[in-house]
Amino acid sequence: MDQQLSITESGWVFGPAVKGIRMDSRLVQPGDVFVAVSGSSLDGHEFIQQAVEKGAVAIVGEKPVGTLSVPYIQVMSSREAAADLAASFYRHPSKDLVTVAVTGTNGKTSVVYWLSAILNEAHIKTGLVSSVTNNVVCRQLPASLTTPESPDLQEYLDEIRQCGGQAAVVEVSSHGIVQQRVRNMVFKLAILTNITREHLDFHGTMERYVDAKATLFRMLESESLGAVLNADDLHFRTVALATKTKVTSYGIDSGDIRGHILREMPWSTDIQIVGLGLDFGTRINHPGRYNVYNVLAVTAAALQMGVSPELLQKQIPKLPAVPGRMQVTGQGEGPLAVIDYAHTPDGLYQSLLTVTRFTDGNVWLVFGARGGRDQGKRAEMGRIAARHADHVVVTADSPNFEDPQKIADALIEGIRQVNENKLEVVDLNRASAIKFAVHQAQKNDVILITGRGPETVQHFGNEEVYLVDAEVVEQALQERWRQEGSHVPGLS
Repeated sequence: MDQQLSITESGWVFGPAVKGIRMDSRLVQPGDVFVAVSGSSLDGHEFIQQAVEKGAVAIVGEKPVGTLSVPYIQVMSSREAAADLAASFYRHPSKDLVTVAVTGTNGKTSVVYWLSAILNEAHIKTGLVSSVTNNVVCRQLPASLTTPESPDLQEYLDEIRQCGGQAAVVEVSSHGIVQQRVRNMVFKLAILTNITREHLDFHGTMERYVDAKATLFRMLESESLGAVLNADDLHFRTVALATKTKVTSYGIDSGDIRGHILREMPWSTDIQIVGLGLDFGTRINHPGRYNVYNVLAVTAAALQMGVSPELLQKQIPKLPAVPGRMQVTGQGEGPLAVIDYAHTPDGLYQSLLTVTRFTDGNVWLVFGARGGRDQGKRAEMGRIAARHADHVVVTADSPNFEDPQKIADALIEGIRQVNENKLEVVDLNRASAIKFAVHQAQKNDVILITGRGPETVQHFGNEEVYLVDAEVVEQALQERWRQEGSHVPGLS
């Protein structure tokens, strides 16, 4: 049998036929090594034969298997093996880049987008890996997981390096940390946005969730560019004590770099940024105090990477919109619709707080909760909805393998604990629920649609249903415009 893969005391050895590493049997191509992982819903070991038939030249797994026509190497941990294989195969690309990790419950994607934008303006050619898209400098690639599986992540970084990239900004989830997706990564800088309740279905307790985040900062070498931490966050001290590198803190109320809010407007905020030699005023053209924190995180990180205060002052007002993050649709003669990815209690509260503060009319909320996630947060999200929205429409998010009605019932229970009169309708057809809100809202109302952001697919068990919230909103606003005989500016 041709040994295209072997393991020695010094690490993995690849034969000339190995072309790549894959953890998804559906993506295997001739020459790939397939790593079988036992997941929560599917077991990759059941797809080994399929991988072989598709041209895999070697298989790595945790369980004993029968006779195969290609080499099989059994390991203690498939995830660790996948990370080790990928790092070795792609020659540790993170070592050749200024690789920045961004973690936190909320705000990761915005910070990744904005930091990469500023670094590119500073002529530091930068790629990004995020939950929305992957920019590997030469091209854009679609995103799947918040943090890709280790072979995909290493492949993206290798492509950034091959395309002449100097830096990479990577969105790192707690799942990605615990599941070894960032194993063997060399981060020069790590950023923490915040830590609030999320993923307790996976971590079990807040203590474990916080520790997962802190693990990323333990990975930083003492001579790295440092850790950038939110000084106003409840868990700041825990994470700060976990790292051996220097800490740069930021915040509104405290921190080495602070953002004094001068003026809050409906969709922008004027701030004065001070500390560590900075003292300038600027405008953030994105709504909400949480975006002040996001911009301060970007500022602190960019400063550590050598970006000048002058460039920061110039570029902060030009930071691009992030798909599905407080994405505004419709203006003028119709109600305003805002689409946001908020899917945690704190994220939902911050989004509602932002739109409520600057709404002359009522706030309509259309929301659900993700299946297969922390069930304990659902009633809390229902209570937040009833406290801060005027009209609530409960619908489905992506139920995955849960009963969507049971998910809705948990949200409804929270709503009823505060004010059941605010519950307008329960419609598990998300498109229908969004259209209901658009047609019922008054012209000076705001419709906030949360949970999915820019996602294009809802998951019902093994079934995938195409649905983009923004497209449904625009269609509903057009229908309303035709019925009323009026024009909605901004829509074609």
